[in-house]
Amino acid sequence: MRGCWRFVTVEFSYRDVRVVQPGADEIPAAIAPPRTPRAEVRVAKLGARVVGGYRLQDAGGGVFAIRALGVCSRSRQRGVGRWLLGHALGVAESRGGRVVEVPGPGFRAACGFFEKAGFQWQGDRLVLAVTPD
Repeated sequence: MRGCWRFVTVEFSYRDVRVVQPGADEIPAAIAPPRTPRAEVRVAKLGARVVGGYRLQDAGGGVFAIRALGVCSRSRQRGVGRWLLGHALGVAESRGGRVVEVPGPGFRAACGFFEKAGFQWQGDRLVLAVTPD
């Protein structure tokens, strides 16, 4: 992701961030293209500022796909990415997901991040089995 969506200069940790469904004008283009259903997108907010987000798509058959996950460059290294990933996994589980996948080619730079979270390679994608509630 290039740059910040909005400039953030304060020190904070992931505990200071709320993950919420975005307002119409709060969806970063790097997370979701125009006309993406808001139900698929969540953003991390520090106060009123968007500092990250993800897009999770129900691929059917108990499979969910993380189509985008990112944190503003000036807000990295504070656990926000892990917080967002955990939130996405929780949403998938609550909706009956059994598998969460990440298309490998689109996330080459972040493969280590997903592997540390327990995702494993299956062909050209990273996959994590989840247990729904």
